[in-house]
This record gives sequence, structure tokens and C-alpha cells, in this order.
Amino acid sequence: MKQKIMETIGYIFNGFSIALFIYLQSIIKISDSLQYISYVGWILLFAGVVLIVLSIISLVRNKGAGLIDHGVYKLIRHPMYVGAMLCFLSYFFFCPHWSILLISSANIAVIYWFILQGEEQNIIRFGDTYNHYMKNTPRANLLTGIYKYFKNNLIK
Repeated sequence: MKQKIMETIGYIFNGFSIALFIYLQSIIKISDSLQYISYVGWILLFAGVVLIVLSIISLVRNKGAGLIDHGVYKLIRHPMYVGAMLCFLSYFFFCPHWSILLISSANIAVIYWFILQGEEQNIIRFGDTYNHYMKNTPRANLLTGIYKYFKNNLIK
């Protein structure tokens, strides 16, 4: 019960932060010399949304049938959360200000806590199958996951 309350608080914090980002972006003036880094923000936002969408597609197709270890879940164990982290990180590149960095960092920490809680639940739910999955698939490092995928599947 306590964990559910903490999760709910985390989701409320994430949602509130999105509204706060929008508000702060409207009042914080960014130097013209920093405008070019918004392209990095667009790349991170796009990558985050792609991970979230691919995760949702995999979850819907799985229909609760068990552990998902294929598709985007073959690259990383928590693609939806990593996608959300990338989206929160992108806000800093749209509005590079210390307050945005602080809020983004706090949101990324909350999401990482969600990942750790999910890992505990999955170990209980799937047991040794999940332990094996954990050994073969990175938790949240997408670049390592892509490297391992290419190394194991394409380079032979």
C-alpha cells in the first residue's frame, strides 16, 4: 500500500513537472546563442516518444501473457521508463536553465526509482526467468543494448 502511494505521488510529480516546464519555458528568456541546442532536445524527445510507443505496442501485443523479452524489450528492460527519462531530459535542451535542469533531474530520479521498484516486482513475478533476462539485457542503457543486439545478431 505504501509503495502504491509513493508511485501515485511520483506520477503526480511527473505530471505537475510537465505543466511547470511549459510555464517556465514561457517566462525564461534564452540567449540566441543557445537556441541551436534545441535540436538536441528534439532528438531526445523523438527518441523518447519512439521508445514509449514501441513499449506500448509490445505490451498490447503481449496481452499480459508473461515476460516480454523481444522487440524493444530485447534492447533494454525498461524502454518506456527510459523513453520518459529522455523526454524529461529534452526539456533542458529546449530551455537551458538551472531550474529546468533541477526539475528534469528530479523527474529522472523518480523514474529511476520506478525502474528499481519494477525490477523487484518482476523478480518476484517471473523468478529465474527474469534473473536470466536481467543478465542478458541492460536495465536502462540503450546504447549498450543496441551494441549487444548487433554483436549477438548481426556480427558473426
